[in-house]
Parts: sequence; C-alpha cells; structure tokens
Amino acid sequence: MTRVAILGTGLIGTSIALALRERGKADVELVGHDKYLDVARKAQQRGAFHHVANTAAEAVRGADLVILAAPLLAIQKLIEEIAPALGPDTVVTDTGSTKAEVLRWAAATLPHPEHFVGGHPMAGKTNFGPDAADAALFDGARYVVVPAVNSSERAVTTVMNLAETIGAKPMYMDAAEHDAYAAAISHMPMMAAVALFSMERASEAWPELSAMAAGGFKDMTRLSGTDPAMAFDIAVTNRENISHWLERFASTLLDLRDRINDVDNEGDLYKLLAATEFEQVGFRNGIVGREEKVGGNMDEVGAFSFSDFLAGGWVSEKLREVTKDSEARLKSMEEHDRNKRNV
Repeated sequence: MTRVAILGTGLIGTSIALALRERGKADVELVGHDKYLDVARKAQQRGAFHHVANTAAEAVRGADLVILAAPLLAIQKLIEEIAPALGPDTVVTDTGSTKAEVLRWAAATLPHPEHFVGGHPMAGKTNFGPDAADAALFDGARYVVVPAVNSSERAVTTVMNLAETIGAKPMYMDAAEHDAYAAAISHMPMMAAVALFSMERASEAWPELSAMAAGGFKDMTRLSGTDPAMAFDIAVTNRENISHWLERFASTLLDLRDRINDVDNEGDLYKLLAATEFEQVGFRNGIVGREEKVGGNMDEVGAFSFSDFLAGGWVSEKLREVTKDSEARLKSMEEHDRNKRNV
C-alpha cells in the first residue's frame, strides 16, 4: 500500500487529501498531521485522512510521499523535524507560494535532497482551514512543479503524477522564475488589496463608504482577507520580487492619474480603457499570453488584434463621441475663462 503523509491539514492539505481519496487509487493510505491536533482531527472527520499522527516524524515514517502543506515559515521547521525519520526513497514536496527559500532549506537539511521537488498549486480561497477544503479545488488549475538541479527523475514524475491525479495541470519552472512570476500574478495583487482596503478603512468617511460598498470594492479587496500568517510568510520570503511589482504598479497608477487629468487628450484615456477591457475579456475566456492558449475559445473572443477591434464597430464610434464631447467641454471652459476676464 502506498503511504502519503500530508503535514498541514488546512485548506490546501485537506483538499489534496480529499482529491486523492476521491480520485486516487484505493490502495493509498493517507496520514495527516497538523501543529494543531484539533485541526487535523477535523480534517479526518471530513473523510480526508485514514489516520492522524501526533508528530510530523510519526506521520512520515514509512511514507512513500510526503507533502508539506504548512505555512511557508513552518516548512523550514518541518523539514528539520522529519529529516531523521525519512526513508531513503521517500519523495518530499511542498505547496508553498514561494520556492527559492524552500529549495534552499531542503538542500541544506534533507538526508536525500535529490528526492525533493518543489510544488505550488495555483488555487485557493480566502477562506481557510479544513472546513473550506474541497476535492475539486484544483480542477483545471495550474500546478507549478519546481525541481532542484539535482532532483531525481522519479521524484519529478511522482510530483507530476500527484498534480494530475488531483485534477491540476502541471507546468515546470525554476525557483527564481516561479518567485518572480508568482509575485506579479498572485502576491502583488494580494498586497495591493491590503493597501486599498487599509486606505479606505482609514478614512473618516468609512461608515458612509462601507455602507455604499458593493461588488466592485468587495471584488477588489477580497484578497485582503487572506490568512494573515500565510500573507506574512509570502511577504518575507519573496520581498524583492513583491517590491519590484508593487513599484511598477505604483508607477502605473500615477500614469493613469495623469491620463485622467489630461483634459486635452481624453481620447487616449478612452483608448486605454477600451484596450484593457478587450484584453481582459480575452483573458477571462482563456486566451493567455502563450501560443498554447489553454482552454481558449477563439470563437467567443475573436482571433484579431485590438487595432482591428478599434478600427471597426462601436469602439471607434464611441471614441469619436468622446473626442467631440471633449472638444466641446474645452471650448466651453475657454469661453467661461474669457467671460471671467471680461467682467
């Protein structure tokens, strides 16, 4: 019987266990462990695990595969704790949101670092804990597989098979590439949401603002509700990359501010808004910035460029209206200024 030990029985760890129970082979034994035993017991009550171990070392003894699904900074301590109890052929992986630090810890501490392969399922919720777990959480999601330079072929294949079994689509990256890209597409949006919510919440008008808040504000700030322990661990293990993308975001916001204030070129503002909407619709429909276009429905969005989109149809008509209205407003403002000077 194949023994799989999952250390960390929150949203991700329990969801992996549920998916393996539902879609894996019948001869898989799932053992769970969590720093908080009551959390592990709750996951077991949900049917995720056959057994719950009191210690991490106990959980991994005799395991064929160990999955570290704990918060990032806890992974280092777990690696140290399980190292003496691992078998010579045990494959170890993780689900952390950053990879360079995790691979460094594994290389420095594990007795057989060639059996370690990093992993990051690109799926989650703002809700956390075993109660939020779902066997379908990873369906169609990308699962980034991050081997070390010396990772064995068997270890890499094992982690690829894990990703596919739980319904995800594996893709390879190295650690530095992963951390830079995850900062852009996952970590920076979370920190931007924190900043936006904090700014609005600090306003003296918050009682009125919060009463008016609807879908837009809630959607934009949803990620500020991320488990704070997880958000903190991500920030301190990927500082440089997150800072880089936050600086680019700040620059883009300032550029947008300038475009909004440029009353002489309102057509340019409209073109930016229209082009962004066009690209975002394509993205929502699965057209990604790679040739593979996984899941892309070209019939729905149309296989043409934004310049084609702008040249024909309502966008160009709306742009003419914007330009005309802008010119009319400018003319009115100039006449108002002349009248004031003549008074």
